[in-house]
Amino acid sequence: MFDMRVDPEGNLLPGKTWDDSPGLPPAQTHMLLSMLDAPIAIDRCFVEACEDFVAGALLTELSAIESETTAPGAWVAVSPEDIERRISLPDAQQVAALRVLVDQGLIEHSRRDAQPDEFRIRWPELLALIKRRSQERTAGIPWPPKRPDDPSRPGAAVASGDRP
Repeated sequence: MFDMRVDPEGNLLPGKTWDDSPGLPPAQTHMLLSMLDAPIAIDRCFVEACEDFVAGALLTELSAIESETTAPGAWVAVSPEDIERRISLPDAQQVAALRVLVDQGLIEHSRRDAQPDEFRIRWPELLALIKRRSQERTAGIPWPPKRPDDPSRPGAAVASGDRP
């Protein structure tokens, strides 16, 4: 696989000889390919809603898979191996993240024998949780803002030139 002189079946490529360099050592090739691989993106709103980084990462990936394959709210089939391949999330962390998401009512999970598990994101519940978390985080911000010289505020001074 790492010998750049041969094809996947081990046949010498056209124009190559066994005297040519085989290429970079496997560790260097793997490092270079891992650095050029697609980055893992995580939606911050999912992390904040779940209050768990790994659960937010898994929810982000399930959302991406759902948008690639089906309509919102539909069941999607994903194997633990596929999740690990896509976001480097080992099985033990997947189980913990699933527990958080199921316990919070954000996804439904159906385990199937000899087939990929099925997942469904519960979008109404997720959006309501995101909204609630946003309201909690901004509860101390007065809204709508008041001008400092607003006459309806007790003790507000009227600046010269302003009419009440």
